[in-house]
Amino acid sequence: MAKGKKGKKAKKPVALTKKQIARGRKVKRQIRMIWIGVGVVAALVVGILAFGVYQEVVTKPAAPIAIVNGVPIRTDYYQQVARYTGDTSKQLVDHLIESELIRQYAVQNGITVTADEVQTTIEEMFGYYRTPPTPMPTPITSQETMTDVTPAPTPTPMTEEQFQQAYADFLKRMKEQSGLPEEEFRRNVQTMLLRQKVQDQVTQDMPTEEEQAHVRHILIKVATDADEQTVQEAEAKARDLVEQLRDGADFATLAAQFSEDPGSSENGGDVGWIARDGGMIAEFEEAAFSLPVGEISDPVSSYYGFHIIQVTEREVRELEPDVLARRKSDAFQKWLADLRAEAQVEEYWSPEKVPADLLRQQTG
Repeated sequence: MAKGKKGKKAKKPVALTKKQIARGRKVKRQIRMIWIGVGVVAALVVGILAFGVYQEVVTKPAAPIAIVNGVPIRTDYYQQVARYTGDTSKQLVDHLIESELIRQYAVQNGITVTADEVQTTIEEMFGYYRTPPTPMPTPITSQETMTDVTPAPTPTPMTEEQFQQAYADFLKRMKEQSGLPEEEFRRNVQTMLLRQKVQDQVTQDMPTEEEQAHVRHILIKVATDADEQTVQEAEAKARDLVEQLRDGADFATLAAQFSEDPGSSENGGDVGWIARDGGMIAEFEEAAFSLPVGEISDPVSSYYGFHIIQVTEREVRELEPDVLARRKSDAFQKWLADLRAEAQVEEYWSPEKVPADLLRQQTG
């Protein structure tokens, strides 16, 4: 019988040296550290991206555009108002700061606006009146009879249903355009009413009457770009008219013939009663309130040309409504500027805060 082959003996594993074992452990540690590093980097990348999203979605919109006496005005609110108004200037931020100052002053001084006042104002903005105004009757002259008069058509009043529909459409457009919600719109209306009430309180002691002058004038116009010869000729013409008037010529006649002010020449040059700071140009007012009654002024140079002025009478009178309203508005603006100067206001506006989509719309 053939002899069977003996199987090969398995090789004994070679024992690793301490140096090899140490090197292996070092490699494993390095591999583990690489994976840990990859994980950390990935986590950092995700964290940075998440932080960027958080900044854009949460932090930046909530960050204040300004802080007024500790009360923040949020950037996202400013951006909503900017989109609604189309205003990209810093003046919008100034307006929001003023509005917050007015709200704070109103709270401190017990000035309030009711929800019904806000609602009524909104309704009237849209032309809806709960109690329609009484139409004025058409006056009848002595030559007319009732059958001769055709009454003017009365506009059809808006119904409550029509108002509700118009208001809902407006809110929808506003939301789509700017993101401004209804409660903020109502808050803005409330602030508008508060502003008027605060102004009324601040200016309630302003005088409503003062000395005024009844004035007439003759204007010889001079263009702003006129050459020196033209200016001299106009002044010479005005001086000639002054001499005629001082020699006894009729003012109304010369005004109708020579004055180039269409608003007064047909009335003999009569301007009416004027007050100081009443809207006339400064040179005209200064001359009118320095002239004795009845005297004829020398030619008074202004932006418009040369004026020949006569004061026919002077007395204390009630201020015209538009003059009084302008003075109250000016006084209130000064008061508001002083209020802001005394307040603690921090501003964080920069051009980068303007909504990018709004800038794209405006730049085309």
